[in-house]
Amino acid sequence: MITRDSFLGNDDIEGFVSDLKEWPNSSYGNDHITHNVSPFVSFYFLYDSKHHLDTSLLMVDIHEQFKRLTGNPYLVGTHPDSERPHPYGSKRLPDLREFARKNGPVASRIAACTGRLHRRRSEGT
Repeated sequence: MITRDSFLGNDDIEGFVSDLKEWPNSSYGNDHITHNVSPFVSFYFLYDSKHHLDTSLLMVDIHEQFKRLTGNPYLVGTHPDSERPHPYGSKRLPDLREFARKNGPVASRIAACTGRLHRRRSEGT
């Protein structure tokens, strides 16, 4: 006879579901395993800092292609420097290519956009 211990008990599952209702980018786990649900897309790239501008401009191209492929779902954009939310397309949000050119390799986050009006409920970690 095979016996198994469940990683998540009923109380854990109920707590996880409750957390997801409050914060849709939640995870549950320990040092060995983590379960998470995330409605967000994040891209992380390592690159030689000598090529920061080329890489940043390529990332802006990828961001624009993603926006076209998904039908431009954004409602809110986060300013890459101040991290303040503004309506997507606002004049307060900089041109991403110009931002990349002016800020050099320290600009680690070029674009943060969401299709939700309430940034607190949609910002990824």
